[in-house]
Amino acid sequence: MEMPDKRKWTGLLRVLALGLLLVLGMMSGALAASRQTVPVNNVKELMEALGDHREIILAPGRYNLSRWLQGPSAERLIHHFSYTSANPPGLYMVYDGLELAGFQDLTIRGRDPGAITAEIVIEDPYCPVLKFRNCRNLRLSHLQMGHAVAKGYCSGAVLYMDEVQDMSLEKVDLYGCGTYGYEARHSRNITVRDSVIRECTYGLVSAVACKDLKFQRTVFKDTSSSLPLFAVSEARLDLQDCIFQNVCGKMRNLSVATGDVGR
Repeated sequence: MEMPDKRKWTGLLRVLALGLLLVLGMMSGALAASRQTVPVNNVKELMEALGDHREIILAPGRYNLSRWLQGPSAERLIHHFSYTSANPPGLYMVYDGLELAGFQDLTIRGRDPGAITAEIVIEDPYCPVLKFRNCRNLRLSHLQMGHAVAKGYCSGAVLYMDEVQDMSLEKVDLYGCGTYGYEARHSRNITVRDSVIRECTYGLVSAVACKDLKFQRTVFKDTSSSLPLFAVSEARLDLQDCIFQNVCGKMRNLSVATGDVGR
């Protein structure tokens, strides 16, 4: 029996290569198609749009989570027990407030790239505005977030991340927190860039048992505390090109590169 000649082998390899490229193209197309872009206009639509592989785009306006929690649509979406890795991604109500748990590849951003026109608020002074648990690949951008309460009556963080990995915050304005603007626990690879953290009571950032936490071109302002401004344990923060304005307090466990202190 004759062996195939060189030209036959070359043709066979070409067919196999084309087949492999076709399969890879179909796979990449399916992955791209599986990621949904969802525009929303109010807080009800925002909470109902949450899911894996989503980009949620917020129209200008205020999104009040406290008022949504008082409505009927919240009861249909919220699980009234603690999240575990065996549970599906979703909204979970625990003793210290609402958790967005288990999500992967989720983007929440304001619609206007030139200015921050979408604001997410909560009226409960004891709870974080947004609390993420066991999430991967998150992105928040062009958003303002804070507590809609009188100054001095708040004791919750703006953002709270627990077991979160690979998260970016770009052009966000975090304000009016009773503890810290940003709290992270057992998380890694979180980057804040071109953002503002302001008007915090205890300090600016709290991080425990975290890795690869970065702040790039971020402004810290209007905060005075007798406690450490950066409460860090088993973690280290990397600040690059950051600015401090009207900030008074202690700092430690920081790596600072080319920043400014303004008045």
